[in-house]
Amino acid sequence: MTMTEEQVSARLAQLENQQALLTRALAAALEGKWTGAGSVEAFLYAISPEMQGQVQPDPPTYPS
Repeated sequence: MTMTEEQVSARLAQLENQQALLTRALAAALEGKWTGAGSVEAFLYAISPEMQGQVQPDPPTYPS
């Protein structure tokens, strides 16, 4: 199946948006924002809304 130029453009735009959200999720993780607005959880839900209620953030902890 060959995709039209319009379909390719739409798919690339979607992938760019997902990449941006993943980058923001990684930044939120580095800042320790696991839940709430601007958090890893929020960005994952933005990428995949059907995950709502299924993500259980379990931030890693390390001994000090």
